[in-house]
Amino acid sequence: MSWADIQQNTFTRWLNDYLKVRGMVITDLKKDFKDGLMLVNLMEIISGKSLGRYNKHPKIAYQKLENLQIALDFIKGEGIKLVNIGAGDLADGNLRLILGLVWTLILRYEIKGGGDSEKSAIDDLLKWVQSKIPEYNIKGFTTDWNDGRAVCALVDALRPGYIPNHRSMDPNDRLQNATTGINTAFARMGVDPLILPEEMTHPKVDKLAMMTYIAQFRNLPEKCSDASRVAASGPGLVEGILNNPAKFNIFVPKDVEGKVSVKVIGPHSEAKVDMTPLVNGVHHVTYTPTEIGDFVVSVTLDGQHVPGSAFLPHVLAAESLGGEGKIRVYYSTTSASEKFKHDKISLENLLRAKKVHLRPDFEPWIPVDVMEKEDRELVFRKAGTRTLPIVFVDDKYAGDYDALQLLNEEEKLDALLQVDKNVNLISEAEHAARMKATPSDLRERGAPSGQ
Repeated sequence: MSWADIQQNTFTRWLNDYLKVRGMVITDLKKDFKDGLMLVNLMEIISGKSLGRYNKHPKIAYQKLENLQIALDFIKGEGIKLVNIGAGDLADGNLRLILGLVWTLILRYEIKGGGDSEKSAIDDLLKWVQSKIPEYNIKGFTTDWNDGRAVCALVDALRPGYIPNHRSMDPNDRLQNATTGINTAFARMGVDPLILPEEMTHPKVDKLAMMTYIAQFRNLPEKCSDASRVAASGPGLVEGILNNPAKFNIFVPKDVEGKVSVKVIGPHSEAKVDMTPLVNGVHHVTYTPTEIGDFVVSVTLDGQHVPGSAFLPHVLAAESLGGEGKIRVYYSTTSASEKFKHDKISLENLLRAKKVHLRPDFEPWIPVDVMEKEDRELVFRKAGTRTLPIVFVDDKYAGDYDALQLLNEEEKLDALLQVDKNVNLISEAEHAARMKATPSDLRERGAPSGQ
């Protein structure tokens, strides 16, 4: 384990500490930031502000990059300086820049506390620590904490009597000391273990990780209940699909006692909930929504809501590709099939004849072979076919070229494509430009957002 590993672990835990209120969890910083959803939700949570409209079901690169750009623009609008980081860096999983961004957010929302600069904020935090445990002569946020006694002293300074024997602890028994301090802080004060004992006692413990952890002590809420230490996360707390099992997990620390209860209320009825017995600190929960709309999921411990409860998942009629209100064509850049080549050219000519390509709700042709595998498989699953090109209208499968040509012959295609829709068409030159443009270019020109 290196200092970089410690930093990455701590920053991931810090993110999840906030995201859990929406039932979301990050497991891999390089992958989980790619579609922008985590960053958008994080910024709404820690800023207390809405970021407005964004792509809630991003499945194509354009939408994912746009979400990231929306979040980055918001961060800049909050007066936070970002250096050498763009949406593409996050989408590409550039871990160094992602960690830099997370530290910038931690500094602003966790550590600054009114400080005018990074140095003054860090100095203020250090002075606060020194005022609480002066006898430990803390001069920084690295090796001064290695033997575990200082964190025990900080716990006892803020909650006298919790660890009164910190002065008599053996400095050589560092792992046990750190374990006592970190566990007591979590169990009795609600200070999340953003850093683990083996990380705190590491000779190269990361300075930024330690500051992130220690800042929690200064920012402690007045009260902490056992319910606040229980966490719930999983897709079933964010969204559901009609008549499909929605799942999530409830994590209960081993020293927390009490009855965990779950209730799921739909627009018109209560859904049946299946919850497994507690095994290794986890309840696995499943419910199957039988109606569309907004649901309320309450997770409580002895009647007290856990962080984020009540959750508000929305149940859809079917999986979404994020193409609501759009006309999309998915195709392959690698297929050598003669029929595919013929169908692609013929479909393009058919759409051009109806000027669909000039409409703002038409999204340029989307190559499935550059999509994430999971997103690509969703396209095929939702269409019920792997035959390309595939056309979707308002996120519903419209057919392949043969199907659209048949509809055209039956004079039904115009209605499906809403050819008479009153929209301002773009020029051929603008269409050619957007076909070549990157997602960032499209955003700068004010291309309409997805839903």
